[in-house]
This record gives sequence, C-alpha cells and structure tokens, in this order.
Amino acid sequence: MSKMRIGGRDIDNAHVFEIVLDSFPDIIHSVNDAGNIVFTNRKAEELLGYTKAELLAMNIRQLYADDIQADVAKGFKQLKEQGAQRVESAVKDRQGNRIPVEVRSFAIYDDDGSFLRTFSILRDIRPLKELEDGLVHASRLAAVGELASGIMHDIANPLTIIIMALELWRRQMPKANLDQATAEQIAGHVEDMERAAQSIEKLVDHMRGYVRNRAETQVLVDLGAVAEDALFIAGNKLAKDKVKVVNRIVRDRYWVRGCPNRLEQVFVNLVSNAADAMEQQPERQLTLAVDSIEQGPEPRWQCAVTDTGTGIPEAIQKDIFQSFFTTKEKGKGTGLGLSMVRSILNDHHGEVRVQSIPGHGATFYVCLPKASPESGAATDGRLVG
Repeated sequence: MSKMRIGGRDIDNAHVFEIVLDSFPDIIHSVNDAGNIVFTNRKAEELLGYTKAELLAMNIRQLYADDIQADVAKGFKQLKEQGAQRVESAVKDRQGNRIPVEVRSFAIYDDDGSFLRTFSILRDIRPLKELEDGLVHASRLAAVGELASGIMHDIANPLTIIIMALELWRRQMPKANLDQATAEQIAGHVEDMERAAQSIEKLVDHMRGYVRNRAETQVLVDLGAVAEDALFIAGNKLAKDKVKVVNRIVRDRYWVRGCPNRLEQVFVNLVSNAADAMEQQPERQLTLAVDSIEQGPEPRWQCAVTDTGTGIPEAIQKDIFQSFFTTKEKGKGTGLGLSMVRSILNDHHGEVRVQSIPGHGATFYVCLPKASPESGAATDGRLVG
C-alpha cells in the first residue's frame, strides 16, 4: 500500500482523507439510512462534548434540538430524495445547550441509485447570529436617535414660548397691583417655573448636540466640560441606580483638541457601563479623575473612570474592545460601546485601557494629548465656528 509523509509520519493513502476531515474547522458527519452516525470528525467532539465512540453509538436525531425533530425527519427524507440540501438548524451539546448551525448535506448513492449515507458539514453560526443581532440593535438605536432629535425639536418650540411668557409675566407683575404677600408668592412660582424651563432647555440643547452628526472639526476642548456634559446626559440613569458620583475633572484646566460631541460619547459610554457594572453592588460609587502623564513622545492627560462594580475577568479584558463583544444579557447591550470608544480615541491620537480585579471594580483610562488654551479659541466643550 502506498504511503505519504504528513507531519513527520508515514500515512496510508486510505487514511489521508480521514485526517483532512478531522482537521476541518466545522463539524462533519455521515449517517446511514437509519440515521445512525457512521462517521464524525474531531470538531464534533470539541463542540458537542461527546467522545468519538459516544457519537458513533448515537442516532443523528439525538444531536438536534427537541423542538425541531419533525423538521429533522422531514429534511432527512427530502435529502435522500433530492440529493443535496442547505438549511439552518440547531444542534445541542452534551449539556443541552442549543447551538445554531448552517447544515450543508449531500446524499451518497450506490451504482444502482440506492441511498447509502449522507455527508454533512455543520458550521457553528453563533458568531454570525450575534453579529446580526448587534447590527439590528444598532440600527434600532440609530432610528431612536433620529426620533429623539425630532422630539427635541418639537419640545424646543413650545419651550421658547413658555420662557418668553414667564419673562413677560415677570415684567407685568409690578403693574398688577397685588399685595406684597401675593406678589412674593407668585414671583416664587415664576422662579420655580423658570428654573424648570431652563433645565429642560439645557437637556434639549445637550440631546440635540449629542444626536446630531456634526462635522469632524477638531477644536480646543475642555475635558472638564465634556465630563460634566456626559454626567448630565447619564444623570437619570445614575440617579435611578443610586450611584454616588465624585467628579474631580474640573473646568478650565484640562485641555485637548478634538470633536467635543465624540469625546462626550466616550465618557457617556464609560459612565453608563460603570453604572451597569454596579447594578447589583451594595456600594455604588463612580469616580472621575485626571492625571498628567509626561512620559512618552508628548504630554498627555489620563482620565480615569472608576467604579465599584463586579470587575472584569482578566481572561476577557483583551476582548472587551472588540466589536459586538458583550457580557450583558441579550437585549441589554450591543457590544458596540467600547469598540466605539476605542475608535473615537484612535481618531484623536489617544487610547483607552482597562485595569480591573474581579470583585473590586474597574478603572478605564482615557489618554489624550494635551493642548494649550493659547493654541486656539477656548470653548466650553462645544464646537466653535
């Protein structure tokens, strides 16, 4: 029998095909007319958690999810009749976990055209499903952003009328001939309404700027103002989760060049993630601080966003900045936030890194090149020009 040398070993030609199939990155199996597994590869063992001997003692129906058994029987019958098939299905591993797969199957016949066995390739499509779910959710978020922008515009118009009416009422009050006690009481109510209107006006201004797609003009940016705006936007979430906020990034001291709205998105994401991480913790404190880093090719500001949450396992710290990677429950996160943070900071010649010990919270460090207030028109964290 002729042989060939593979990986330093002499292999019979008859076994070469089996070695190739064993090295394939997808599950490969073959079943006979009764549905009993007569061949399987190493990937099936790895993904499903069974030994090869256990798999070869099983019927193929035992590997598929219980709720699709009727579809499996129907598909097997069609495959034997039609000769080829490509479907999406779901198998289950030894622990009963459901694994979505794409199945490509071919029927093998003898010389008389009688069915002998199948040859099937099963690809784990969980990463693809997660990607699709993330894209759908991201699309919904974009639609919500457009809706929010429209709502902010609709709120702004009547709000302007309310503010003007309050100002007019304030001016007309001295002419109303009211007694002092009544006038003071009404004046107090007017002041309360003005404060409420100004709070709404500030929220509208922030939301309109946050969802608007502004030009990527780089301007002088006050990190103190950016941090304040981010905390303002996330304020309801922080208050709802009873998070104590300690913000040490003051105004008019820490300057960088960049796009204020995009840098604001960085801090909003980090603050929101920190609040989520502390959701089940008895102590919930969010701390924002900044240090000067003079080492390296250029001086930098290093902003630290620290929480007292559950922390991040070391094994996944290198993965959390990848697109669509998330540890949150389905429907609670897209896995896009930290990826976007890294992308924005890369565009600003900065970087982000994390330091965390499970059970002891996490700190995200945002590093950005320093800028001097004298290098351009100082702003309050908003675009100019």
